[in-house]
Amino acid sequence: MVAALLAVNMVGTFFLVHASAGVFADKGGYELVLLLGAAALALALTGAGSVSVDRILFARKGSKLAVLA
Repeated sequence: MVAALLAVNMVGTFFLVHASAGVFADKGGYELVLLLGAAALALALTGAGSVSVDRILFARKGSKLAVLA
């Protein structure tokens, strides 16, 4: 959910702030914004999977924290 919100935030940042400055980040452009938005969108669509904190904390059998998952 947070990744989807970050992707929406990056779309707004792209259009409202960085689009007129060009591509490259050293001149205030949208290069980094586009990268962060694409990464957040990919994470929102696929999920964190095996590298997620949820899996590390709750995936072990017999874990007392597994009740929270």
